[in-house]
Amino acid sequence: MPVRTPARSDSHTDRRAGAATARSFRALRPSSGLPGLTGLLATLLLTMSLAACAPRITDDGAQPYASPQPERIYPGPVPVQVLDRFLLASFAQRHPDAAQRAGLVVLPDGRAEPSGDILPQDYQPESCGLELALRLNLRSFPSLLLGFTDDTRRTFASPRQWTVSALDRTSLNVHSSDLANTLVVFATLDWNANGVRDWLVLLTQKTPHDEGFYLGYWLMVEDPAPKGLLQARLLSLDEYRGIGQPVVRTGEGARVFLDKLLREQILPASQEAARKAADEAAIKAILKQ
Repeated sequence: MPVRTPARSDSHTDRRAGAATARSFRALRPSSGLPGLTGLLATLLLTMSLAACAPRITDDGAQPYASPQPERIYPGPVPVQVLDRFLLASFAQRHPDAAQRAGLVVLPDGRAEPSGDILPQDYQPESCGLELALRLNLRSFPSLLLGFTDDTRRTFASPRQWTVSALDRTSLNVHSSDLANTLVVFATLDWNANGVRDWLVLLTQKTPHDEGFYLGYWLMVEDPAPKGLLQARLLSLDEYRGIGQPVVRTGEGARVFLDKLLREQILPASQEAARKAADEAAIKAILKQ
């Protein structure tokens, strides 16, 4: 199985990844048989429970960051950093033409070309996982996250909405009650041939509404810099359902698939789950009286 999420460069610790949150929920009407006070209490509990399920992302995503063209750092080829040999080999096998255009050559021993020394002015954060948690623009690439973000709330930087369950130098595992995401930076190289290092990232998502279903996004974070939002581009999307080979989509096909999945399966399932949880909470509160 090519989707693996290591905690460091040469270990391969699998982590699961996740599903989605509904943008809005309808409150259930109390039963007409309930007494007035009890019915009012049930309605109040339902409203509070449903409000707690609503997205509450708060970050600085609305700030107008400048996006100047990056200055070339390497006059020649940018040396490849291999952070996870297994994922890089899987990526190169899945994207041979794109890897060839980028000048990427993966050697049998796990090393990659071009090789060389890293220049001091090359941006090397202490933790790529932390940078993704704080600054990845979740609306810069098609994914299930598009259903639960907007132009003013577009990063994981919200302690009320997202919980970080694992974070290290190359990976991030972040989730909410309805959506879990695992991101791994498995290599860095000059993908767009402008003399600046880019990050290759695998993002996995899994929905609790369908245990046999998950998605794998092969992303390229373009020209990461110390400030501003990190912009990602989707290279390809893997759809897994049960055991077997994934269905691979790219470009407009991936966008159409994700939009249909959000509207017809993920969002309705999330809404139904939230309504059921709120109804159960109200019933338990009434029974305690």
